[in-house]
Amino acid sequence: MLSSSQRTACSEPPLRSDRRGGFAGSNELVTLSQGISRWFLGKAGLFVALAVVVLVLLAYSNHFHNGFQFDDAHTIVNNAFIQDPRNIPQFFRDGTTFSSLPSNQSYRPLVSSLLAISYALAGGLKPFWFHFAIFALFVLQVLLLGYVLHQLCERLLPGAANRWIAAVAACWYGVHPANADTVNYIIACSDVISTLGIVGSFACYFAFPGARRYFVYVLPAAIAVLAKPPAAIFAVLFAVYLLLFRESKTEGATKAKRAIGYLIEIAPAFMACGAALWLVQRMTPSHWAAGAGEGWRYVITQPYVALLYFQTFLWPGGLSADYDLAPFKTIGDPRFLTGLGFAMLFTGSAVAALIARRSRVVGFGLLWYVIGLLPTSLLPMAEVMNDHRTFLPYIGLIIAAAAVASLIIKERKSYRPPIVVAGSLSVVLFLCGNAYATNQRNKVWWNNESLWQDVVAKSPGNSRGLMNYGNVLMKKGAYADALSYFRRAQVIAPRYSTLFINIAIAEGANGQLAQAERDFEKALSLAPESPDSHTYYAAWLLKHSRPAEALRLATPAVELAPADIMARDLLLEARMAADRPATAAFYLGQSLEYYQAERYEESIAACKTALSLRANYAEAWNNIGAASNQLGLYRQAAEACEKALRLKPGYELAANNLRFAQQRLPAVQAR
Repeated sequence: MLSSSQRTACSEPPLRSDRRGGFAGSNELVTLSQGISRWFLGKAGLFVALAVVVLVLLAYSNHFHNGFQFDDAHTIVNNAFIQDPRNIPQFFRDGTTFSSLPSNQSYRPLVSSLLAISYALAGGLKPFWFHFAIFALFVLQVLLLGYVLHQLCERLLPGAANRWIAAVAACWYGVHPANADTVNYIIACSDVISTLGIVGSFACYFAFPGARRYFVYVLPAAIAVLAKPPAAIFAVLFAVYLLLFRESKTEGATKAKRAIGYLIEIAPAFMACGAALWLVQRMTPSHWAAGAGEGWRYVITQPYVALLYFQTFLWPGGLSADYDLAPFKTIGDPRFLTGLGFAMLFTGSAVAALIARRSRVVGFGLLWYVIGLLPTSLLPMAEVMNDHRTFLPYIGLIIAAAAVASLIIKERKSYRPPIVVAGSLSVVLFLCGNAYATNQRNKVWWNNESLWQDVVAKSPGNSRGLMNYGNVLMKKGAYADALSYFRRAQVIAPRYSTLFINIAIAEGANGQLAQAERDFEKALSLAPESPDSHTYYAAWLLKHSRPAEALRLATPAVELAPADIMARDLLLEARMAADRPATAAFYLGQSLEYYQAERYEESIAACKTALSLRANYAEAWNNIGAASNQLGLYRQAAEACEKALRLKPGYELAANNLRFAQQRLPAVQAR
């Protein structure tokens, strides 16, 4: 709390500056107008900024070539729209351009624009430029966070130490391992942009007090809503900030007038962010789905999730790219009570910190954490927890930690040199330890195998993790091992359509063609509106020389997902194959595919078509005999095999099939 001598160090600002957002103490106003230049410029400022950037860069030095993961598949890899930067204007007009999957097509034009620019710079799907663009935004966010932290620490007690406290706290955020998953996950750039917008709005508010009358400070957050809607939470955070730190200079003003003044100051933030939210809602296609199941179960799980997030912030040892926590069934779950107790204790601590003016910044940081979690806690999502959802809330914990450090350091005027040296070394070691842990976490995101192996180890009850690790094994040719992981996933998620697609692919590669086709059909029945249900089935049919059937499936796949590169290429390939002149050999191959799929009547039909093109085709007569045997038509089988042997004497397959039919004919005739 400022002493009276400190408060009168400079002349009192005029009343009009308070309407623009002035605060108690004229030295604070001077700090606001000069702070950003003092933070970034000058020898000390440049050293601080450079030190922060270097350590963050070292922490992430090994992440720039990490591959595309998760939703990157449908928003980047298979999304034709981001392949041309000339589509950027269309991103702002059409929400369907965000993803190749209809259910994931939300309105996020800033994200698509960044991806299109990265694609153009990379000249294709080269991860480096995607990561570089996101990392540049992340570093900017960290630097602006340092400035905001400095301003908030100055709210406690002004002093030279605040610059270093802010630098250390911002650097901690920049190298914290819990943020590594967000920075590594390319499509999570939406979280980076939205958080940058919120931090940028606070930075603008602090740095340019003279421009507050024009409400320019609300623009970064409002614009960031076009990257991810939770950026609109800035309005709530800003309202809380003004409620805690705004002081009216109007002596004798009634509570009503002060309340009206407060509402006038926060209204622009709510209006701008609300307008941006309205635009996003209006432009998001109606078929977009958040992927949530039972909303009530999701919501009652969130207090416990907030506790897990808090534990991760303090000790990020169990990070997983895909957790296996399931929504609670009832409020009788002991974990719900544990989470509720944590929420009450945490909120109570925040309120207690707000009571004393000297600890108010601590309380603001704790409230920031709670408020930052609200959008993903109240709006049910497909998974109950994800580490990238904490990217914004963790700033609140960083604010609280910086404020506590400022209070502790300011308790004493000076410290003995040994204590200063020991404390400084401890801080350096702490930050370097975090940077090393982040560097190690980056390695997990190197490729599919490293990522999903880590997920399976840490989240063994996650069906998607088991399935994706099975996919890794399948690509290596270990089909039996892949199927074992798929079966484990099937126990957890028996109606997971994508899982059945992968099971079918593995079965087909393992020679279980009939079962593979049944599982493709199962996936299609579970998710008939999913392009993947059609696309992968069509690809399998095309691979097995069944272009007409593939074409019938590829056509609706493209209709459902016009931007899906795989579906478009497959449709073109199926059309070319269907239009290709069919030969007797083609229909013979098709008959074999039908036979292996236990579709014996269709196998016989394909053979007859082959014979219409080549009457003396011994192999076709043999296949008719083999399929007839399976249908119990032994006389027909014997006649077909005899024709095959007349055309090709010594044909061993036909001889074996004839022998099989002749052995069963007496029993049939006896009946």
